[in-house]
Amino acid sequence: MQHAQRRSRPSRVHHRSVVTDAPSSRQVPQDTTAAGSQFVAPAVDTARIAHRPIPPAQIDDPRGFQLSQIRRRFSPREQDDSNGTVLTFQMRPSDPDFPFDIDALDCLLRVPFDYPESGKPSLTVNNPNMERGYQINVERGFDTIVANARASTLLNHMNALDKQLETLLVAQKADTIKIVPNFRKQEKPLSELAPKNELPYLSATAAESPPSPSNTPVTYSGEQKAQAQSRREAETRQLESRLGRLPKFTKSKDGLEYTVPIEPRKRSELPEDLKAISTINLIVPTLYNLEKCRIELNGVDGEAKMNVEKAFQERALHYPQLTLTNHINYLSQNMLTMAASKENTKLEITRNVPQPQPQPTEAQGLSNPSLSSGRSALPPYEVPDRAHIVTIPRPPEWDTADNDVEDTDDSSESYTDESCEEEEEGEAGASDKKPQNTISASTPERGILVSFPQMELYGIELLELVTISITIKCDRCKDTMDVANIKDAGKLDGLGTRSGTRAEICKKCAIPLGIGFRANLMHTNSVRAGYLDLDGCTVVDLLPSVFVPTCSECSTPYPAAGVVSVRGETSAAYCRECHRKMTFRIPEVKFLLVSASAVRASRAPVKRKPAEKLGIVAGTELPERGRCTHYKKSYRWFRFSCCNKVFPCDRCHDQAIDHPIEHANRMICGFCSREQNYRPKDCGLCHAWLTVRPGKGFWEGGQGTRDKTRMSRKDPRKYKRQAGTNRTT
Repeated sequence: MQHAQRRSRPSRVHHRSVVTDAPSSRQVPQDTTAAGSQFVAPAVDTARIAHRPIPPAQIDDPRGFQLSQIRRRFSPREQDDSNGTVLTFQMRPSDPDFPFDIDALDCLLRVPFDYPESGKPSLTVNNPNMERGYQINVERGFDTIVANARASTLLNHMNALDKQLETLLVAQKADTIKIVPNFRKQEKPLSELAPKNELPYLSATAAESPPSPSNTPVTYSGEQKAQAQSRREAETRQLESRLGRLPKFTKSKDGLEYTVPIEPRKRSELPEDLKAISTINLIVPTLYNLEKCRIELNGVDGEAKMNVEKAFQERALHYPQLTLTNHINYLSQNMLTMAASKENTKLEITRNVPQPQPQPTEAQGLSNPSLSSGRSALPPYEVPDRAHIVTIPRPPEWDTADNDVEDTDDSSESYTDESCEEEEEGEAGASDKKPQNTISASTPERGILVSFPQMELYGIELLELVTISITIKCDRCKDTMDVANIKDAGKLDGLGTRSGTRAEICKKCAIPLGIGFRANLMHTNSVRAGYLDLDGCTVVDLLPSVFVPTCSECSTPYPAAGVVSVRGETSAAYCRECHRKMTFRIPEVKFLLVSASAVRASRAPVKRKPAEKLGIVAGTELPERGRCTHYKKSYRWFRFSCCNKVFPCDRCHDQAIDHPIEHANRMICGFCSREQNYRPKDCGLCHAWLTVRPGKGFWEGGQGTRDKTRMSRKDPRKYKRQAGTNRTT
């Protein structure tokens, strides 16, 4: 009966009660039947929390204590004025992944004499390369930090600003006002800048040239603006894809101005004012091509600069169908002609004004003959049976073999991607003339080219693949294997010898393989990492390899250890000299066969090791049947994988070689002298036992016998007296 009552009694559900406000700091959990209640930690008595002690110096002189913290942290230049103390210093961002190109924040901190009782510190940012709107954002952010934490110190304010610096710079730029003098003269139209006799081309093309600007603003329809916007996006995207990887190429934040590096043809013949030109500013209006683009030459001055800018603007006015990239290429090829006198420049442009014809495509525009040659483009003609094909006749100057270099195609693309160079490599090889900007490679083009298309370099001048690791596939058995740490064959190793070709053996079919690598220097205009010389195998994939970047700021190479990277991974390092961040990324890897007659590694001009002469003949016995002084019952030789040499046993190897031993995976039979994969007992060809036949010896690796009747009479244990017995006489 008691058991029945005990079974029928409901079990109690234990719940912890929710802590309520009470003066006691500890409460005992109580049982409750409220469903869904959870345990809540007891309230903490704040009166028992111990605060960090305040230093006596901060209590006695808080202003002097906080200024001393700033002095120890930033080592500022300090001066006193009528309002307080002015500290000038630089604060470097502590975030290693700071996205903006700012080495340090130039700060001017003003601390009033009545701080911290009533006065507030203020910050002024003086970075010359930072726009005033972003400087105001940082200054307002500092004021907000000070207002929210009045009890904090100056050093804590600066640390908080360091943490919020990226957020402040990402925010929208503050509005600023620029004050200009009121006596600025109004710009006159092009027709009023010079007398009528200096512009003979305007009368000839008055019907085609747009009307001169007037005070009445020009309005455009919505469709015209949409077309202009789509064309501007297409041409600026092409400009960025072609020139975006050049070191000095930059784009303004509003997207209206591009800094483009330029290398003029025949720089030595340019006027003295233009010889130092390295970059230009390309201004692309928002309503391009309704509003024409223009340029500004950086770092130069004089009449020649004005002539070039004027000629570029006039060419953009008369050739609205050409792209921005074409204008830049024309400028780099014809800067000498454009820098000439105004009369000659205008005469050249007048001669080359295109006649009304169907608007050419971009490819046709790029293939137009040189505008400086003085000849107009020939009109295209249509094929009678194929009306959709328009053929442009070959200009007559291209057929002349003895023309000067100036008669070459000036509107050709000077800047091309690596992919375009590889596609046109075959055509370029058939011509005797090479582009002037072609860099002759020091590494012979043979074997398999290792290329990194779309490689991204930031802060890196040169990048070298010093040690490559790859996966190869045997040509015979199609088995794959990984080969690591293949060094450049053209460099010297630690012993003063060249690396040469790596010798490997296929693990499946045991044929010899040869792998060699010749490295190339990579930069923004070259994505070729080097060439592989393979014998008996082909390359499958790239494994994590070692790269050595060179800083673009101080031209200091990274230490020999290098940076390990692989396809699809973004790798970063810091220069040991100037501490600049260097980042590179390899999105894709391509292995390209240079030509059908590629030189194999076995025929490459590298010094190969002489063949090993063992003095044996297949089918005959080895000397002493392969036995040595250490093992009298071993009838074979072993080829050790550590050095690929043949020795009778491990002790013979250690006596002759000083490196650590590794397992032998091949052997030579002592009866037939044929090399084969390792077998523990017998030969796989002549089937001779290479050890003592089991069953007659005592131990024999656990396969022998202890039966004295079956033991050989030559075994000393057959007649050995057993322990505990008397010797018989």
